[in-house]
Amino acid sequence: MTQYQLGDVFNEAGLPDVTYVPPAEAQRLKGSLATPGKHVTLVGPSGSGKSTVANRVLRSLPFPRSEIHFMSGRSHVGTSSILEVFGKEFGVASTLEEIEPWLKVFRLVMIDDVHHLSIGARTELASHLKLWHERGIRLFMIGIAKTSEAILGQDPELAIRNDSWHLGTQDEQFMGQLLEKGELALNIKLSDAGRATAIAAAQGSPSIFQAICRIACVEADIFETQPETVTVDVQLPLIRDAVVQQYDGRYLTKIVSLARGRRQARSVHDTYYRIVERIARSNKQQISRDELYHAIVGSADARQKSGQRNSFYRALKSLPTVIEENSLSDILIYENGTLSIDDPVFRFYLDHLDFSRVRSQVNVRRVGYEFDVAVSFAGPDRPVVQELVERLKARGLEVFYDFDQQAALWGKDLRKELAKVYSQDAQFMIVCLSDDYPERDWSIFELEIGKEAAAKRTEDYLLPLIVGPHRPQIIGLPESVGHISLKDRSLDDVAELTQEKVLTLPPIVVTPGGDAADQHETEDAELDAVGAEE
Repeated sequence: MTQYQLGDVFNEAGLPDVTYVPPAEAQRLKGSLATPGKHVTLVGPSGSGKSTVANRVLRSLPFPRSEIHFMSGRSHVGTSSILEVFGKEFGVASTLEEIEPWLKVFRLVMIDDVHHLSIGARTELASHLKLWHERGIRLFMIGIAKTSEAILGQDPELAIRNDSWHLGTQDEQFMGQLLEKGELALNIKLSDAGRATAIAAAQGSPSIFQAICRIACVEADIFETQPETVTVDVQLPLIRDAVVQQYDGRYLTKIVSLARGRRQARSVHDTYYRIVERIARSNKQQISRDELYHAIVGSADARQKSGQRNSFYRALKSLPTVIEENSLSDILIYENGTLSIDDPVFRFYLDHLDFSRVRSQVNVRRVGYEFDVAVSFAGPDRPVVQELVERLKARGLEVFYDFDQQAALWGKDLRKELAKVYSQDAQFMIVCLSDDYPERDWSIFELEIGKEAAAKRTEDYLLPLIVGPHRPQIIGLPESVGHISLKDRSLDDVAELTQEKVLTLPPIVVTPGGDAADQHETEDAELDAVGAEE
């Protein structure tokens, strides 16, 4: 009997040859690669075995590996041009004249992890593929995506020059064949119940199935081929925790960053956290905007529903950017009002992750304020204030700025609406002082509201910022109140200091209608209730 080590049989990182089972797509992929002419694209979710299948198919073809150039998109993540990518790869100038002779040397150029190339590099790659097809240059591209169009764009002219194959989840028969090969190699036998548990838990992902089988063997103290047949069981709770730990390094930090939102803005009712929490609790591959709205806004206290609604829609507007910033765009997609998980490994991870680990790192506050900052200023100072607002937004802060709210304010009683904003809806109020400020009715009205609000709060509220040549004399705002002047500080400095004020707030804040701890528990109960209804 051939002796095998456990890692040679079950290994989620490499999908070993010993337990390799060719998927149905493998033979068709082989046909495409063996036929001269077209480019070939192989896509699918993480953990589906794309690279393993590609290499096995290439090894089975009747031409030497020396005629194939292997490269990875991971090596060129920050490069914006595909010509620059190939220039670096071959050590030549980044021009077609220098690159094409090198591409023609090889029967096939294989780019693994092509999704790691920048959008600019992939777009340029797609634009050259048609020309290279005519010149006998062939590329084999492998990446994480639902379709080749997601990587190369939707060009019908390219489609007829590119054979595209999708490697998705696998069925129970596939998993059974993989398991049988592993059992034979290690001389073990999974119990019937253990076999059914492992196949169901893997959700069609070969990578997860490999991890479950490997960890089951570790728990049974099996690290090599056994002299006598050993029966192995699968204790899902124990194995589940071990599998989650395997993928912590890949996903946990990204999930925490996503739950914090854009640069950790705090006064958005923790909307990003609740979106991520709802995704995790849903156990679904897809969750609609309406379902998210029902869970997050529908459960809110009536007094806070308006703020929750506004925060929800602002968060969704920025969600694609936040997903991309956290390098999750290859597994989490938000488009056409639907949030989709295109990676069964990620879904498995979310299903079994103890979400309190995320919550402890996000520092959920639910302060009840719709905006981090509201700005008050005189009309002539709008140009400099608008620049400040843009810098605050760039740091992920939620800012009340009248021009951004024109649709919401249209037709309403402005005195009533602005009184609410400057008294209840903002964590801080930046008062932009100049000689014009005390001369304008609206700015004085806003300041009076702000002073009344400041008197009722236990934390700082009014933040004087001198935007004019000197500080004007204003009744009720003594010079002893700390201020910043644009004569001494840049707008970037002011934005950084404002962000620091927001991020260093204590985690427990009294909110209208009760303390934060009580509100925290109430919202959790409401979210649980919504989940039970669904």
